[in-house]
Parts: sequence; C-alpha cells; structure tokens
Amino acid sequence: MSRVLRMNPTTFWWDNHYDQAAHLGYVRLTCEEPTADAWEVKFPRYQVAYGGWCASRNMRLAVENIAERTVAEQIRQRILTSTREQSAFDGLWAEVRDLGRAPHEAFDTGAEFWATAGSRSGQRGSIAIRNRYDAAVQWEGEPFTGGTTYALDLMSATRPIQRHIPHSMGWLKGR
Repeated sequence: MSRVLRMNPTTFWWDNHYDQAAHLGYVRLTCEEPTADAWEVKFPRYQVAYGGWCASRNMRLAVENIAERTVAEQIRQRILTSTREQSAFDGLWAEVRDLGRAPHEAFDTGAEFWATAGSRSGQRGSIAIRNRYDAAVQWEGEPFTGGTTYALDLMSATRPIQRHIPHSMGWLKGR
C-alpha cells in the first residue's frame, strides 16, 4: 500500500518508487481545480483499488488517502498503463472507490462526549486523536493511555439517560 501526500491544494506526491516518472521515489500529480473541503482533506474519501492474478493468487491492493477524485483517476490510469503492473498481474483491474465523507463531524479532536454502550456506558471522555471511524480517548478521571480507542458510533453529545433497574432480589421483601 502506498501513500498520497498533499503538498498544497493543487499538488500531490504519490509514493511509488517503481514508476518511471518517480523522483526520489515520488510521482508528482496535479489537480487543476481542487474540490475537497477541509474535512475531506483531513479524512480523504477516495482510494484506488487494484489487483489481478499473480503467482496463482488473486491479489487485491489499494492506494488510500486521496482527497481529490481527479488525482485518484490519474493514479488509476498510471496503474493500468504501468508495464510493471501489467507484467506482474494477469487480468489487471483498477477502480476508484468513493468512501464518502468521514462520519460524525461534530466529534473532532478535543470534543467532549458521553459513552453510550459497553463497559464505559455513561462515562464522560474527550477525543485525543480522531480517526475516520474511531478515536483515541481520554476518559474523565483517568490518565491518557493512548491505545484505548472508542467507536464514534457509540458517542453522544448529551448524557445518556440512566435507567433504573429494579433490584432482582425483591423476593427477600416478601413480594
């Protein structure tokens, strides 16, 4: 899997040292009219999936984290016309996939939330590191461990309602 780095709104560098046009291992790509907003730059929505048969195995690879569709199309075209890829794969295919906008824009780095499920249900936390679908969190009253992630789908901006569960030992009271 290779990376795509955004240098400025119109210039991208693709980490592909096998390409003939690569300079120091990177291929320069341009986008004349960028359309991605700040959120799509932070969490890019496109990937180029490609693969084929190689050594009797169906290989599936991807170039991820591409903010602009035109850059993804350029990478797709370069993969399909690459002599290295064509010689390595039988039945070479490549397609641009749109993953959509990253969900839960309200929960960005530093946002406070309430856990709604699991053992942390009802506990308050804040987002330390935001990923596309989960976040590393700092739980209230606990030191930051860094490796604890919590799904964004299980976060709420409002405190969840604490339901009263009647005690299961009512038979002791003669009921």
